[in-house]
Amino acid sequence: MTELDTALSRVSDSQHNSILRRITDLFLNDSERFSDEHVAVFDDVIYRLIERTEHSALIELSAKLAPVDNAPVNVVVRLSNEDDIAISGPVLEQSEVLTEQNLAEIAKKKGQEHLAAIAGRQRIGESVTDILVDRGNSEVACKVTGNQGARFSEPGFVKLIKRAKNDKTLAAAVAVVDVPANVIVCLAYDDDIAIAGPILEKSNVLTAEILADIAMTKSHRHLAAIAERAQINESVTDALIARGKSDVTRKIAGNEGAHFSEIGFVKLINSAKSDKVLAATIAARSDIPPELMPFLQLALA
Repeated sequence: MTELDTALSRVSDSQHNSILRRITDLFLNDSERFSDEHVAVFDDVIYRLIERTEHSALIELSAKLAPVDNAPVNVVVRLSNEDDIAISGPVLEQSEVLTEQNLAEIAKKKGQEHLAAIAGRQRIGESVTDILVDRGNSEVACKVTGNQGARFSEPGFVKLIKRAKNDKTLAAAVAVVDVPANVIVCLAYDDDIAIAGPILEKSNVLTAEILADIAMTKSHRHLAAIAERAQINESVTDALIARGKSDVTRKIAGNEGAHFSEIGFVKLINSAKSDKVLAATIAARSDIPPELMPFLQLALA
């Protein structure tokens, strides 16, 4: 390798780039057949070559090596640590050569473009998603949350939920994250509404029985979150009517996805006698049982 370094020191930059391109292509043409020892030789040679390589050649090299399963590891790690995202981006997003430790170290120290590239990987482990959630901006958080190959630790998921409180796009993504159902249920019961709220509003994991139990046992803010759901079962609306304050009853009365039992409608209309806003909201519904219309008319009078 000393002789190689000496020879390379005598060639022009254009010749240097040409050598790199030819050696890279030589590797790529038969990469699947090379043994680990052969790949290690290419790794050593290419690593030496990129010490003097032009910017455009590094971009080209990164794009070529990114999808290769047995790409030279030291070269890929070097490229992934480049500040220029045009160079580091392809390997950060695609290369299977990079370990979770490699990715975590980069995620801890690099900027948002690097984090966004990592967030687009086919598979991302918990140690990396924890960092992305902690350091990433809204774009990164939404990207990793919507990535079906990303796995989240419970603390990482809790951070996501808290961030989703003020980010509707993130809240929608959080609701469908692949997290164990028992974790989702535990978080839905959390006293902190910043954690429970987005789950209560969006998660499809929660059954009608669980939602009804939360409505009967948790705080008013939990009830208000449930009232925002796109679809609400009769047993759940019964519980919301039984315990909810006026803002909750108005909210479910105006929710087209809320379904009411006849008893639920009776209780709702009874509450409307002292709440003209609620009465008007109920009157706008198309599913009121005809036999209850006279009672609603009295509430509106």
